[in-house]
Amino acid sequence: MNNWLKIWEQHPDVFIAQNWQECPVEKRKDLRLPQQYNYFFGGETALRVGIVVSQTLLKEEEFLLAGMLWANRLSNGARTVIYFVAPDFSPFLLHALSKIGGLINAKAVYWRERLSPSLYLIPEAPSGAQKRISVGERRPNWLKWRQELNPVAQHQLFVVKSFFDKLADRGVRCELKPQSISYMWGNIEIAEIKRKGKKFEFTTKVKGLKNGEKAQSLLRQGWVDASGELNNEFCAAILQILEDIEEKERKGQLKPKDQLSSWLYQGSGVLSSLWGAPKDWPWLPKDRSESWIADLGQWHYFEGNGQISVICPILDKPLTQASQAILLSSVLEKSTLLHPDKTKSNTSWDMRIHWLTLKDFEEELRLWLSWLKYPERYQVWILPSNWQEEGLNELVCRSSPYRERIMDEYS
Repeated sequence: MNNWLKIWEQHPDVFIAQNWQECPVEKRKDLRLPQQYNYFFGGETALRVGIVVSQTLLKEEEFLLAGMLWANRLSNGARTVIYFVAPDFSPFLLHALSKIGGLINAKAVYWRERLSPSLYLIPEAPSGAQKRISVGERRPNWLKWRQELNPVAQHQLFVVKSFFDKLADRGVRCELKPQSISYMWGNIEIAEIKRKGKKFEFTTKVKGLKNGEKAQSLLRQGWVDASGELNNEFCAAILQILEDIEEKERKGQLKPKDQLSSWLYQGSGVLSSLWGAPKDWPWLPKDRSESWIADLGQWHYFEGNGQISVICPILDKPLTQASQAILLSSVLEKSTLLHPDKTKSNTSWDMRIHWLTLKDFEEELRLWLSWLKYPERYQVWILPSNWQEEGLNELVCRSSPYRERIMDEYS
């Protein structure tokens, strides 16, 4: 266990306060601060100063939230400086920290245990145009996926694709990856194709069905017979899975996130009037260190009138989800993910994130917005109280004065 107080004393040039005190464990629990970090405070009445320190940084969004919660506790309306101390920072976390403003100011400090000195204050990046970071890799398209199969398997893939294409009007969509293809209803996977050398295998998926015995009865391997037809057992199982999901939807038994995702992926009604047509997320992580690219794939993207709109559902843990949104929006801002070559695209992103959330979460999301320099980049949209039964046609935007009430006239 490090003697952090001694380390702070050895680096008086890093901080603008001295005579640090540590927040004890019991006090951390009372304040509901994440327990995996250490917290310190100093400063005076007119200027509060805090430190949040992490020995190992696994989830940057949790570290970001921990520091802001601690700063908010210290502030109580006074100017506050919060230092984030960690062994490393991604450029995206540094960019997220640069978004903090108003009464709270955030600074990042490298901690290098075996170096002397062991603390380094990271200067803020200069403003102005900077080269965007190239991350992720493009999803394969159908042509690329088919070309890597033998001729017989290519024909079989065409048969499978044709079957699922006919289910598109029931909300079925596909996600292509280098070694697999998933067929989805909203967030629920109903079938998977896996590459096996120059061939492939495919099966139904039943994870979204709660009835274990019935789910197992719908677990079926698929194949294309000599006549070029899919086997009946596989087709029947897929249709039954869809009927079960649709029945749950009619009865209001779907998980809220599954129901909302289904409507967002379909993009009909008020959604098309607001943001245009749904747009597929075209990126995959290159390696495990780019897990936030997969997280961004859980958001929803629309395109209309030359504008890309980014929709982030928040249906639980609003402060935690908002922290992740701040970090992921920094990934979008600092990378090339939503900034293609202007010669190849006529669309642009206005740097806004639309939070689609519940009325009960509005206050906590506004707390996060109060910590930001540019809160207008995060639009809070409130779902109607009966949205699971009636849909999204009565969305209310709490952030944009020109969209105070949406679609009263919509029919």
